[in-house]
Amino acid sequence: MATFLSSALVAVLLQAPPPGGDTLMLLRARVARDSGDAGAWFQLGLGLMRVAADYHRHVAGADTVGTRAALDTADLAFTRAAALEPSTARADSARAFRVFAWGERAVLAWESEGSDAGVRTFGMMPPGARLTPVLEELGENLLRACPRGGVLLTSDPSNTFAVLYLRFARLLRTDITVIPYAMWTIDGALRARVANDLRLGRAPPRRARGVPWIELLAARRPVCASMGFARPPDDGSRVQWSTRPLVWVTGSGAARDPVPPQDFGFAALQLAIQAHDPWARPALTLYHRAVALTPSLCGTLATYGVAKEVGCRR
Repeated sequence: MATFLSSALVAVLLQAPPPGGDTLMLLRARVARDSGDAGAWFQLGLGLMRVAADYHRHVAGADTVGTRAALDTADLAFTRAAALEPSTARADSARAFRVFAWGERAVLAWESEGSDAGVRTFGMMPPGARLTPVLEELGENLLRACPRGGVLLTSDPSNTFAVLYLRFARLLRTDITVIPYAMWTIDGALRARVANDLRLGRAPPRRARGVPWIELLAARRPVCASMGFARPPDDGSRVQWSTRPLVWVTGSGAARDPVPPQDFGFAALQLAIQAHDPWARPALTLYHRAVALTPSLCGTLATYGVAKEVGCRR
């Protein structure tokens, strides 16, 4: 039976508290009892992804070895789920979640060893792990929207891992620093790495609360926020956001490198809508918000036959 994942469900699955040991034990017992249970393998992979994501809190007992082990097992679980139900929505989702798992592994390498380690980590990703074309297209559009030398704040897991994959694995827009905002707000080690990479000139505190990080970033370079956010993130910074296609922008140089609407592509979105691809949903949510704020996108969307689906009025 196909699994239909909305963007909201993806966020809930990966941002919810990690499952208790009993839950994971039950799932492990299910796959041990029936190695052909694709649903159990898929749920086990999701549970292990939540366990790994909790590493960013750096609470007592969190360690890189255990996190990497959880991600390795998640990758195996999603591989099994995809193999057991090929040519289904669940298989497509499992392959995408494998990329998410490698994305978590790349962030872990980045924050501990530097951005080159993130690139090397994604370079080891096996060919069976792949995003659906609509997510690749979304990630490429977001990177294209950000001014040269900018910092891109990403929102939900779908656009975060799509952008990280294209930035680290495909080496697109190497001038852009991608910050997964949900991780950034709780992960002091990640903030320290980014502060060092961007030469912010000050050591980040253990907690982000009360520190106007967006203001500090914006003083040095353009800052973009994905329209996957319902509104630009607010950390108390006194910045003025403006809109451009697919992102909000602020900071030094934010007005440069304007991207004409016709430079964005939506061919994969058109095909995903026609195929009822569940991964079209996060893209549609973001594009719907974008056209409400930048209606000039509607002409380009119309050429791909998807203007109506994202809320264009004509």
